[in-house]
Amino acid sequence: MYSHLHPATERPSYAGYLRIPELMSLQHPLTPPDDLRTFRAEHFFIAVHQCSELLLRQAMLELDAAVECLATPDGDAEDWLESVGRATDCMVTLRQQAELLGRLPVECFAAFRQRLGTASGAQSAHFHRLRTVLGMNGDGPGPLFEGYLRLLDHSGRDLAELVAGGLRGDPMFRMSQALAELAQGVWSWQTTHLHVVTRMIGDRPGTGGTTGLEHLTSRLRTPFPQLWAARAEAHAGHTQTRSSHAETHGVPVA
Repeated sequence: MYSHLHPATERPSYAGYLRIPELMSLQHPLTPPDDLRTFRAEHFFIAVHQCSELLLRQAMLELDAAVECLATPDGDAEDWLESVGRATDCMVTLRQQAELLGRLPVECFAAFRQRLGTASGAQSAHFHRLRTVLGMNGDGPGPLFEGYLRLLDHSGRDLAELVAGGLRGDPMFRMSQALAELAQGVWSWQTTHLHVVTRMIGDRPGTGGTTGLEHLTSRLRTPFPQLWAARAEAHAGHTQTRSSHAETHGVPVA
């Protein structure tokens, strides 16, 4: 029987601590091993998706912690920034994971895709939770941004003015920047996945019964639209200021 303790020290070994034997036993391609090329491709497909689920779970641990951090008015902004920053790093790596799927030979994917039945990434519980926490379902800003707005309201400040001010040492401004980076990471991951799907299956239906590419395109969302509106307003205000300065001083505006 496998022991998680190192035989010499009776302390957790590397393999034991990370549960390597169990982890290595979780990839079960449906392709017969005698079709080795397709078998390897399907193993790759499974490993990438399993890694993605682990990253999504970590992202949710971080975002749940960030939501909890702002559940009271005295929440620690630095703890919040740490959690949101780590969730953003997960999103960056998820995009890279999606790019990896583009390495699958189309003919190998076509060969084992028929064996997936109704299994589909659209069924990922972690992905659905992510959309809920980030307010990507069209039913409100979501608990992460709601917590930030409550903190902003408690401070008696306006989001548009905060963003336009751009005070880098201001914790509330730093938090708005962290939210923008997180949203950008989520958007980049979604669009990368969309490009890979376009390359791999074109406009064929998804395995889960969806319309495939059409379904993915309709589900594209950028989190925190209020934040992006405030950032757009800051650009508009800056343009107006430049125009007023040009009219007063006769300076041409590009």
